[in-house]
Amino acid sequence: MNNSDAPVTQFGAPDAPYCDPTTACVTIIPAPLEYSVCYMQGTRHGPQALLNASSQMELYDEELDCCPIEIGVYTRPPLNYSGMDHATALKSTGEAVREVLERGQLPFTIGGEHSLSAPPIAVVHEYFSDLTVVHIDAHGDLRNAYEGTPLSHASIERRVVDMDIPLIEIGIRSFSPEEAEFMKTKPDVAIVWAYQMAKGTAVIPWERLSKHTYVTVDLDALDPSEMPAVGTPEPGGLHWYELLDLFRDICHRTTVVGMDVVELCPMEGQTRADFLAARLVYKMLGYRFCQ
Repeated sequence: MNNSDAPVTQFGAPDAPYCDPTTACVTIIPAPLEYSVCYMQGTRHGPQALLNASSQMELYDEELDCCPIEIGVYTRPPLNYSGMDHATALKSTGEAVREVLERGQLPFTIGGEHSLSAPPIAVVHEYFSDLTVVHIDAHGDLRNAYEGTPLSHASIERRVVDMDIPLIEIGIRSFSPEEAEFMKTKPDVAIVWAYQMAKGTAVIPWERLSKHTYVTVDLDALDPSEMPAVGTPEPGGLHWYELLDLFRDICHRTTVVGMDVVELCPMEGQTRADFLAARLVYKMLGYRFCQ
């Protein structure tokens, strides 16, 4: 485990020697993007906090009976958005994902605010035309625009709909009147509400999954009692093992070809949240490659 104050540059370091960019199965893309946050600020610090916490993890997974890090996990240097407007920063994020796909690796972006997900999804869709997106979040993110911009974190899944990509949203418990009206137009969107999951009445439409899937996880999908360090901590969220069960099921039913975990907003005194985010990334890697 790492006791140094120096920022961690490789996920799982220093106990993880499996970070050769030429042989890795996965490249992690730290994306400290923060342009359209509307409540709590600080998601730009999320990627580094997650990497720092990852150095404190044990790398053996007792459930999978292996060390998922051994598949090869390379963490590229954080994207530098200095001097860029929002649109340019998003384009830069997409190009980083393209570089990973061209090497035949799986791109795993860690954020940063949720607006960063649209370009990675668009690029992955270029490589996998049958793509489905699974969006695990507290919020629908289906507004056409928010606070004057269609690039907002609150519009990320509307952009997915614009790309004609089938969408499954899971854990939603915060929805605007605009989004409710949009759903009446019958877009290719299936929503599994958090209240349905809490009551045991949820039916997840797994039949909608295609052969290839992109999974985007906003950490506010989790209940704030477990994940307090997010910009909008909505009550009534998913719990740790519930989220893991969801992702494990996804990996059993489809091939995940791109992933992101976003919206960690580090808070003083809440390093448990940074650790949870790091452990979630590791569990997702394990389910994707080791089960």
